Order: sequence, then structure tokens, then C-alpha cells
Amino acid sequence: MISKNNITRCVKTLKQLISRCESYGEFDKDGNLHLPVEKTEHSFLAISREKLKEYESNGVSVLELHQKLEEQADDCSWSDTSLDIQIPKPKLRTKIF
Repeated sequence: MISKNNITRCVKTLKQLISRCESYGEFDKDGNLHLPVEKTEHSFLAISREKLKEYESNGVSVLELHQKLEEQADDCSWSDTSLDIQIPKPKLRTKIF
């Protein structure tokens, strides 16, 4: 997963990274840059058409279906984790006239 704000899409060189983060004031008082990281794992849940029709005829809501599927998530086999290391989003600056 590569987001629009992914570090590899935002800058091509470390010099650009440093310059951008300096101009946005992203370094903390100790000179550290804190990069947001998103960790994602993927799996699939299977439910038959017949089971969905049974739930529908019993008046199960979509929220209740979601809860039932969440309970099955522990039994999933999860894929490798992907990491999306992002560049900090620029802070909004307002001009005072």
C-alpha cells in the first residue's frame, strides 16, 4: 500500500526531505523527525449466499452481520504485513494581513 503522502512519492532525495521538513517545522526540539507509519495486514472472510439469505430472512441487520464477521477474524490466515511510511503533512500556515 502506498498512500498519496508516502515518503517515496513526496521526495526524491534526502536533501529534499530535510529541506521540506525544515520549511514545515517538522523537526522536534531534539532535531528528530517523526514519520507516521501505517501497518496493514490482509485476509479474507467467506460467507455463503445461502447464509446471507438466511440472515436476511431472520432480520439480521448489516451491523449485526459485521459483528458476526468480526468474530471470525481470529480464524483468518493473515498475509504479510505491509508498511506505508508517510511524510508528515504540512501544517497549515495562515497569513495575517
